[in-house]
Amino acid sequence: MRTNSLTRMARALFYFNAALWLLLGIASLVRTSGESQYTAWIVAVLMFGNAAALALCGWGIGSGQKRFFYLGLAVLGVNIPLTLTDQVGALDVATLAIDVILLGLLIRIWRIGTI
Repeated sequence: MRTNSLTRMARALFYFNAALWLLLGIASLVRTSGESQYTAWIVAVLMFGNAAALALCGWGIGSGQKRFFYLGLAVLGVNIPLTLTDQVGALDVATLAIDVILLGLLIRIWRIGTI
């Protein structure tokens, strides 16, 4: 694969993952009720923040700037272990798979030397 195709694939996966987290945040807000309402809002805000960070990585990874590469590594470095700390469901497995694939793509892009 050429570097451009690796970068495009990474960007698309960052955007797709951001969309998943945005939907998860919306679903979390929809389910707010009762005593755990504040907790649900906090979780939803964290999910929206994660979606924003992933979207920023997707936007910036194509620029070839190292700061976006390192930001992507940091976001994935936080997401991967945190995904495993809660009850693991189908969406958790999907986002974990995307995160691991993205990590592999970033490592491959780095080894090629374009970042």
